[in-house]
Amino acid sequence: MSTRLTLIAVVLSGTSASADELTTTAARPGYDSSHNLFWWKGREQLENQGFKLDGSYTIEGFFAPQLDKQARLDGLAALELDIDLATLVARPLGKIHIQGLAIHGSSPTNELMDLHGVSGNTAPQDVRLFEAWIEPTLGPLTLRAGLLAADQEFVYADTSDVLVGATFGMPTQFAVNVGNPAYPVATPGVSATFERGDFLAQLAIYDGTQQNNHGIPTGLGPEQLWLTEWTYRRDFGIGAWHHSERGNGVYAILDDEPHAYVQPFLRVGYSPDGDVRTYIDAGMRFGPGIGPRAEDLASVGVAFAQAEGGDQTFLEATYEVQLKYFTLQPAGQLIMLRDRTVGVFALRSTIAL
Repeated sequence: MSTRLTLIAVVLSGTSASADELTTTAARPGYDSSHNLFWWKGREQLENQGFKLDGSYTIEGFFAPQLDKQARLDGLAALELDIDLATLVARPLGKIHIQGLAIHGSSPTNELMDLHGVSGNTAPQDVRLFEAWIEPTLGPLTLRAGLLAADQEFVYADTSDVLVGATFGMPTQFAVNVGNPAYPVATPGVSATFERGDFLAQLAIYDGTQQNNHGIPTGLGPEQLWLTEWTYRRDFGIGAWHHSERGNGVYAILDDEPHAYVQPFLRVGYSPDGDVRTYIDAGMRFGPGIGPRAEDLASVGVAFAQAEGGDQTFLEATYEVQLKYFTLQPAGQLIMLRDRTVGVFALRSTIAL
């Protein structure tokens, strides 16, 4: 949905900073295809010199026979540039990251107005700047400053990234109670990550008012959002947030990988002041490396939100076919609202440019 507000109190899953490359949409952190449609020697040479340019286009179709508008279509084009200052200038300078988005279409959430969101790509139609930051490193300390989105660093489960539903990216509790900064809106902010051995600690502060025009800030508001997260072995994390106007939340994350083929996740959260007080999601990712198509992935997930307007449950099962720079991903979803249950069939395809 266009303005998924967010609040997650206790989440069990790995740290967002460790988001992996198996995600198939640029709306989620860590997207990095191993193959690209447009690849030539000059592009490879630029990358070796420290300039990495990536693009992708994701299109999604939805069919929900129980709704007034049964079929819908949305799309997300993303273009991002990474400049490796550690190679070009000096190691402590880290890198610069800039990402722009072009969004169109809608999903069944536009009619359902469900809390969880049928797709993590659906957002108001726009061509906009997303994130733009510099990330210097000082030994175990990594800083990030500029236009930042919290869902790219916090409250993230690596092994939920294959699922299409929006709540399996930034959870519904954060999305409903806090809102931005999260895809597709980034705001001015500063974050710090300290990693020592098995332990990782993160702290960030963002502009909590979020005034922008096509992603470009038009001013700093009076509100602030603070987030912190502590993770052990990138498998178990606890965190909390405070918004100066919208209240508080705490969360914990379990994003365990007992072996390479079956990877579970569990996230739970609580916020005493929000419209969604209690949230929990859980699921499993299977692959890669299972069956005759070793690069394919399968995933199942369920999310539950206890909300003032009625509890909502969201279930999804999906299978992702990987064909070098192209992925094809059918998904079946069941959205259980207070007054009815709606089934949705989704088909996502992504091409890495």
